[in-house]
Amino acid sequence: MSRTTKFPVLDRRTCLRGLGVSMALPFLEAMTPARRAHAATKPLRFLTVTAPHGMHMPAWTPKEVGANYTLPPILASLAALKSQVSVISGLANYPASITTKEFAGSHARGTGAILTQAPLRFTSSKDISNGISIDQVIANHIKSQTRLPSLEVGAVSGSATGNCEDGYSCAYLHNVSWGSATTFMPKETNPRTLFNRIFAGGVPKPAPTTPGQQPVMPQGPNKDLLYRKSILDLVRGEATTLGSRVGRGDKAKLDEYLTSVGEMQRRVTELEKQGAVPSPVVSCTPGPAPADNGGSYETHLKLLSDMLVMAFQCDVTRVATFMQEDPFNSRSFSFLGVSGDHHNISHHGGSASKNASLQKIDTFEVAQFAYLLGKMAEAKDADGQSLLHNSIVLFTSEFGDGDDHYHWDLPVLVAGKAGGRFRTGQHIVYPHSGSSGPSNKSDMPMANLFLNFLQAFGINQSTFGTDGNSPYGTKPLSEISA
Repeated sequence: MSRTTKFPVLDRRTCLRGLGVSMALPFLEAMTPARRAHAATKPLRFLTVTAPHGMHMPAWTPKEVGANYTLPPILASLAALKSQVSVISGLANYPASITTKEFAGSHARGTGAILTQAPLRFTSSKDISNGISIDQVIANHIKSQTRLPSLEVGAVSGSATGNCEDGYSCAYLHNVSWGSATTFMPKETNPRTLFNRIFAGGVPKPAPTTPGQQPVMPQGPNKDLLYRKSILDLVRGEATTLGSRVGRGDKAKLDEYLTSVGEMQRRVTELEKQGAVPSPVVSCTPGPAPADNGGSYETHLKLLSDMLVMAFQCDVTRVATFMQEDPFNSRSFSFLGVSGDHHNISHHGGSASKNASLQKIDTFEVAQFAYLLGKMAEAKDADGQSLLHNSIVLFTSEFGDGDDHYHWDLPVLVAGKAGGRFRTGQHIVYPHSGSSGPSNKSDMPMANLFLNFLQAFGINQSTFGTDGNSPYGTKPLSEISA
C-alpha cells in the first residue's frame, strides 16, 4: 500500500499541542505529498554571526587566493567544512567611517552599520537614525512563510538607551538588526525565553513604540509550567498519536527530534541552576552577562547555536542574527589562559603578548562558529540536502584590526551554498586602500555582497546601503554566484 493511502499527508505547519503549549515539528516526509516527494521545496535560510573587536588579521587571512588555500591558525576549526566556506578579504564598510566627530564612536558605528551599510546619526538620545539591515529586508520578503519573521539572538544583554561611546547611542552598539532607520530589533539573550519562543508558542511580537524607543516584549502566556513539567510530557499524547500515523522513517526522525528538544530543555534548566545565564525576562532591559566559570560561556553559545539550528530545521523562521558578544563587554577569557578583557586586549598596540591573547580569543570565536556550521551540516533539509547547503551564513566583525579601529579589509566568511546558488570553498581577495577613515570609500563595499544575498532570495533590489548621498552597494560580487 502506498504511503499516501496508508498515512495521512500532514500540513507543513503541523504542531504538537497540550495544555496550552504549541510545539513546533521538524520537516517530515509526510508533510510532502508522495507525488512531489522528490520535488520538495527548498526553503533558503539566512544567518549572520558577529564577534566584536575585529580579528588578529595576520593569523586570520589565508596567504593563497582561490580554492587551493591553506587555512590560517584562527580558521583551523573550519577544516572539515572548508568546501562549504569562503573567506573574503578586502571588503569595506565605508558608511561606518562617516562621522561628524573625528574617530568618535567607532565601535558603535561599526556595529550599528555592519548589516545596514548606512551612516548613523550622531546622537545618544531618542532621535537615532540608521538604515534597514539586510536580514530584515530578507525577513520582510519571506515573513509570511514562517511563524516568526526573524530571530535576533545574543549571548550578552546590553542597554539600548543613553550614551555608550563618545556620544553615540547604546542602541547602535548593542544591536545589528534594524527593522527601519529608527527601530532596532532587540536580541534575545535568555535561553529559556528563546526556547519558549521556538518550541512552545513563543512571546508575542514587540509592541509598537515611538521612534528611538526600545521595543518592549509584552507578557506572553505563562510558561512556568514548562519548567515544572517537561514540554514533552505536556504534548506526550499528541506525540504518541502522531508517531502511530506516520511512516517508519518519520517516526525515527520524530523520536530523535523529541529527544533533542528534551535534552535542550534540560541544558537550559542546568545553565540556570549554575547561574550562568540571567533569569527569564519579558522586556529587553539590560541584564548581566553570563558568568565565566569553567567554560559556561561556551556552553551558553553552543546552546543558543543548537536552538537556532533547530528553529531553522523546524522552519519556525528562516532569518536570524547571532551576536556572540557585544563590544565593550568586559568578558574574561581566563578559561583560554588569557588575562584581561577582550576590549582591552584588542587595543594591542603591536604587543606580541596581546596579539597572542587576541589570537586565542579569535580562534575560540571561530570554533563556536564552526560548531554551529557543523550542526547545520548534519541536519537534513526537506530536499535531502543539508541545512547548511540550503543556507547563507555570514560571519564578520565591526573592525578589521581592533587596535586601528578601521572599517576596511573586514574579516568576512560566507558559508553555505544558498541551495546551489553560491560557489564556496575559496579565498576571494579584493584590493583595498590600506588606510583608515573616509579614504576607504574606493574599497569594495560589503554592501555588494549583500546584493548577492538579495538575489539568492529572489529580491529585485539593485542597490543596498548608502553613503548618505548616494547608493553604496551597486553591483553583486561575480565571484560568489554559481
